[in-house]
Amino acid sequence: MRLPVMIALVCALAVPAAGQTIALPDGHEFNQPERYPFALSPDGTQLLYTARATLFLRPVAGGVPALVEGPLRGRNQSNPAFSPDGRSIVYWTNAGGVIERVSAAGGMRVTLATVDSPLGLSWGTDGQIYIGGADKGVLRVPASGGPLQTVVTLAAGEAARAPQLLPDGDHVLFTLGEGTPTNWAQSRIVVQSMTTRQRTVITPGGDARYLASGNLVYVSGGRVMAVRFDARTRSISGQPRAISDEVQIQAPTGAALYAVAASGALAYVRAGGAATMELNLVGLDGKRTSLGPVPAGTAAPRIAANGKKVAFAAQGTIYVADFPNLASARKVIENATFPLLSPDGEWLSFGSLGQRRNNGEEILFMQRADGSGEPEIVARPARAGEHWMEGDQGFSFISHRGRGNNYDVWFYAPGKKEVEPIALSLDDSAQMSSSMSPNRKWVAFMSSESGDWQLYIQPYPATGKKYQVSTEGGRSPMWTSDNQLVFDKDGQMYAVSVQLGDTPTFGQPRTLPVTGYIQPQLRRNWELIRAGDASQFLMLFRPAPQIQVTSNWQN
Repeated sequence: MRLPVMIALVCALAVPAAGQTIALPDGHEFNQPERYPFALSPDGTQLLYTARATLFLRPVAGGVPALVEGPLRGRNQSNPAFSPDGRSIVYWTNAGGVIERVSAAGGMRVTLATVDSPLGLSWGTDGQIYIGGADKGVLRVPASGGPLQTVVTLAAGEAARAPQLLPDGDHVLFTLGEGTPTNWAQSRIVVQSMTTRQRTVITPGGDARYLASGNLVYVSGGRVMAVRFDARTRSISGQPRAISDEVQIQAPTGAALYAVAASGALAYVRAGGAATMELNLVGLDGKRTSLGPVPAGTAAPRIAANGKKVAFAAQGTIYVADFPNLASARKVIENATFPLLSPDGEWLSFGSLGQRRNNGEEILFMQRADGSGEPEIVARPARAGEHWMEGDQGFSFISHRGRGNNYDVWFYAPGKKEVEPIALSLDDSAQMSSSMSPNRKWVAFMSSESGDWQLYIQPYPATGKKYQVSTEGGRSPMWTSDNQLVFDKDGQMYAVSVQLGDTPTFGQPRTLPVTGYIQPQLRRNWELIRAGDASQFLMLFRPAPQIQVTSNWQN
């Protein structure tokens, strides 16, 4: 009676096949890791991943990751997937909540459908994109674009993720979670017919993929498992065996950080503590000085103009510390994000995007920086403060207007308690990342009005004139003490000289030796400190994830 149990145990604990380790470049933190941040091409030769709020493609055999040209950068893409022939890519962007398609070689992006927060995409051999719709079931949309269709309807309290069409063109394999909220830790792998709606439970586990070799690959007990699977009878046979080390699993959705190619190549991120995130001071010459560790998930550090306080958000909580003593950091406001300190460090502006505050409505608040007192509403809807001018002259902020790409810059004067337009408003494009010049007479910003992010400046107060600074892309401009503009472009910092006057002129952007910093989202994830005639950056650093790849586990 014990022998079969022992055989099963040995199979389940089989040593994974040896492979290679892909170390991503520093600063390439995954976008939204809870939404499957990487994929393998069908032949297993290319790794597609989402980092710095865009898409990168890297040969598995080695090489430098290349940007996938076409998707608008900084739009926080996730859920990437290849077409069956490996020539095209689909992904979801939370800017407008749309699924888009682009050639793997780069090209024009094509919008396929608007979808709310999908949990996994796959491209079926029938030319349809299958979408894990959580409590909405399994959805699909033609890869050429068209109407969104629900193909698997769920009962109340059920949720679906990671769907895949099986070879018969009728049955869909997916992960089923149950409960409110969904208990993904107890998920099951199921197959359901799109025509009869008959459901077959295959096995406990999640994130299953069927391979033409007859293997079902899935995650159970924290490891990637493989077992023989008959897609026709929808049944497994034999004992499952582990083909990976323990895999990192994202608690919010239960998603495992792994991908498998049609060829059988397997890629995964090992479980274990991630490297510590650090806050560094960085000179324009690239020299770094570590200020110490910060909590996991820290983003968007902001310093008071007097240099005495620093604020940052981490996992829905705002911290304030005496600068540069990070050990003094204390939690001051819960369920909040996007902090911005007043010049004297006494007040905070903050937003509520995605937090458990006011039912998720986007509202901009002000409150004492020590967390005392009641929050005051600055504007609604409004997303995030951007630049607080010295003195009592108020701060700029962005507000989301309409669908996806519409962001405008506004201005709030605390003394008057009035919101005023700053004249950075265009339909169907975003104007954001505003920064006031040292003399307070010019505002720099980035805009997507040309189709990609470019930098502009205009007088403040507005006169109706504006001047384009960049021609080859750029994001998040900030003024240095000597009227240069520094900005980010694809994970590299640049500087451009500005001659101000009735008609300003600009030099050629030059590369700064500053890279490797974490910039996962569209919002500027670094700060510029102006002190006298010197300027330096406040930036977050951590070694990027490592991906394990093996292609011989089927032998």
